[in-house]
Amino acid sequence: MVNGDVVVTWPAYEADGPTTGALLTQAGLGIRLQPRTDNRTPEELADILGDAVGVIASTDPFDASVFAACPNLRVIARTGVGVDAVDLDAATSAGVVVATTPGANGEAVADHALAMILALQRRLSENDAAIREGRWDRAGTLTPSDLYGATVGLVGSGAIGRAVIRRLSAFGSSVIVHDPYLDTAPEGCELVDLETLLARSDVLTVHAPLTDGTRGLIGADQFAAMRRGAFVVNVSRGGIIDESALADSIRSGHLAGAGLDTFGREPIGESPLRELPTVIMSPHIAGLSHRTIADMTQKATRAVLDVLEGTLPEGAVNPEALHLKA
Repeated sequence: MVNGDVVVTWPAYEADGPTTGALLTQAGLGIRLQPRTDNRTPEELADILGDAVGVIASTDPFDASVFAACPNLRVIARTGVGVDAVDLDAATSAGVVVATTPGANGEAVADHALAMILALQRRLSENDAAIREGRWDRAGTLTPSDLYGATVGLVGSGAIGRAVIRRLSAFGSSVIVHDPYLDTAPEGCELVDLETLLARSDVLTVHAPLTDGTRGLIGADQFAAMRRGAFVVNVSRGGIIDESALADSIRSGHLAGAGLDTFGREPIGESPLRELPTVIMSPHIAGLSHRTIADMTQKATRAVLDVLEGTLPEGAVNPEALHLKA
């Protein structure tokens, strides 16, 4: 067992929990809580980590400079499945194993996507605001639309996308999917190209990882190609959507609104999206519930212990890094 400190940047970690921090302490490891509640630079992150041997990480920016400044680091255990904030090549070269917590929160993300779709189509936030202002707008300007019979287009259909499809099927929606990694459509769906999906969707919902190929995938041209009055939902990664172009399209009246859980910058800070009443936002919580937080933190803790004991953890993204540390 490698000894040293484990830095925890995930904000909801139980340092004395019997299946989380207590296991680290029993193994002779120190715990330093440094929750990420604002944007951090790689330099700031490196200062926080120092001589730590492990990290239970939120969405902190791990680039090559962090690994160079933290030579004792051996493992980054992400609470979630996204690794777009980690330079995987640099991590592997430095002998740092990166692990995620697959399967822990996919159903919760799917629930959140459906909640946003329904809230947008039923215009819940707008009707709630109207009542609080003393208005009773029945069958007027805030009349909702239906999910039943609507065409919902998914960009990406991995485990979370398929969970969304299962839910949409129960609502009687028509589901179309664009995913360049699929040869056949998921059951009950139609596989289409992106142009077709944009043209036909009443709701566009994003379930793709952030990669070089998906960064900026949905921008001004794509929004213009969508149906007037359509909605956009993103519970994946903010960098996939051009947020300024989205705000412009909603402000112009072409798109009706959006539901966003992820953003290019988190916390979001100043943004034109905050001024739009038909944009529903949440602070990257789609994958969070009491159940998923417990599951993710337990799995991340186990991953740290596995690597420091010389064992490959479940969810290792770069397994070749395990035996590269000098």
